[in-house]
Amino acid sequence: MKNAFTNARGAYWVVIVLASLTFATHAVQGARSMKETPETSVKPQAAATSQSRAIDPLLSAAYRDGLYVGKLAAQRGEQRLAPVGRWSAQDDREAFLAGYEQANPEIAEADNEN
Repeated sequence: MKNAFTNARGAYWVVIVLASLTFATHAVQGARSMKETPETSVKPQAAATSQSRAIDPLLSAAYRDGLYVGKLAAQRGEQRLAPVGRWSAQDDREAFLAGYEQANPEIAEADNEN
């Protein structure tokens, strides 16, 4: 009985040591990979979206959202300011406003008169 307990305890410590070594190895490899600069890099999301806006802002999500919200406002007969605060970036706000005014010509006319 004592021999079985001793063997189990010895196996337990072997497993603990191996797990610690595995963890340390992975931690060191992860730290190295973070420091290395990859040969092929992916563009950051912000740069990719700003580049796509430079191509055609009318294809942006903000513009399509403005079209949708403007269409709903026109169907309801609402004449109010466009809720551009839904978008945080200035480019997105301008695209939203352009879509909103295109979908709701009454609002666009009111803005032009002011």
